[in-house]
Order: sequence, then structure tokens, then C-alpha cells
Amino acid sequence: MNSIIDTSTLISLARIGYLEIIPRLKIDVVLPDDVYEEAVIKGEERGIADATVIKNFITNHKIKVIHTERSQIKVVRQKLKKILAKGDESVLSLAIKAKAKEVITNDDGLGKIAMALGFAVNGTPDLLMKGLRERVLDFREFEALVRGLVIENRLSSVIAELYLLEGKKYVED
Repeated sequence: MNSIIDTSTLISLARIGYLEIIPRLKIDVVLPDDVYEEAVIKGEERGIADATVIKNFITNHKIKVIHTERSQIKVVRQKLKKILAKGDESVLSLAIKAKAKEVITNDDGLGKIAMALGFAVNGTPDLLMKGLRERVLDFREFEALVRGLVIENRLSSVIAELYLLEGKKYVED
């Protein structure tokens, strides 16, 4: 089963220079074309360096970018009885269509809706914690990456401290 990833997570991982956690954790990720458009095409048009990093990562790792049909988005709108941001609707519709096991997002609103629809939800710090648990990262690397999310304004310092405390407990056990 696939994991569907959104723009916020791609940007966060690019900002801390660790998109590589996805293949290192052997996560089978796909993304909707609307997410690709937002993260890469519009990003490059605006001259954002992260966009090129994300584009190269997607190309080098042969990550599937899947077109989301408007009919699929209508199903999501009917199910939720509301209209969401274009990328969020695409993530949810692709997750439903692909029968994904998880949605990877840092967006609280999207995460709550994805959970309500029955998907597991993980964000960037959750991926880093998984990397720590699976010994892809040692604690020093984990801490530096979590603090990098704070520096890049992608995670609050309070939440970061909670992840670091949890990570320390895991390492000590």
C-alpha cells in the first residue's frame, strides 16, 4: 500500500536537507499532480530553491506523480460536505482511490480530516522518530534534524521538545 505525501512535508524535509529519509525508511510514497505542481512547478516559477531539490528527489527516486481526476475530488467534497484547498483535496482523493495506509502531512487540518477518514497520519517529526526507532538515525542526528525544523519555522519549539523527550526515552530503553 502507498503513502500519500503532501506539499508541507516535502518542503519541510527539503528545508532540513533530509528527503532521503523516505527511501531509507522504505516508504512507498506517491503524490498527486496538484502537490507536484504546488511544490515544484509553482516553486520554481517563484525561484524557490526547495522546488528544484524536491523535483530532483522525485526524479532520482522515481516517485510516482499521479493525476487526480476531478470526479475523484467531487467524491471527497460530497463525503466531507465541504471544499478544501486544491492540494488537500487531491491528497485525500488519491488516498481514497489508492486505498493508502497513510497520509503524510504537517498540515493539522488535513491530518484531522485524513484521520477521520480512517488513514494513519504522520508528519515530518514522526518520520524522523521512525528513523530513530529503526536506527536509520542516531539520537544526535535526530536532534539536529528536529531542531532544524524549528530553525526553518516548520515546527514549534514546544512540539520539538516533546519529540526530543520521546526520542530520549526510546534511546534510553
